[in-house]
Amino acid sequence: SGRRPGTVEEETSRLTKHRYARPREMEPVMDTQWMTEGKCRDMPPSVFFPSDGLGVQAAQRICADCPVADACLEYALANRIDHGVWGGRSERERRRILRSRRSARIALSSR
Repeated sequence: SGRRPGTVEEETSRLTKHRYARPREMEPVMDTQWMTEGKCRDMPPSVFFPSDGLGVQAAQRICADCPVADACLEYALANRIDHGVWGGRSERERRRILRSRRSARIALSSR
């Protein structure tokens, strides 16, 4: 007499109705089509997962004029990726962006 799982859409709908579910805008982004257009596509991943500040700067220079840097950054933010350079932003910069967005949402919701 257990509940049988439904389609992905049904399960997503059921979960988002639950009071502890993450808001839709916080759902992880799974579309990765943009990755095929990135300047990083033919480079070793180690370039974007540096161990020092100089490596971060080198990766950021590559990302500076990448046509998909914004999509890359949003992917990392939405999926809470903690390591590496994504969209030209370091781990610390992405944490700041998330904090800033969270503060803005809180400020808007308290109006």
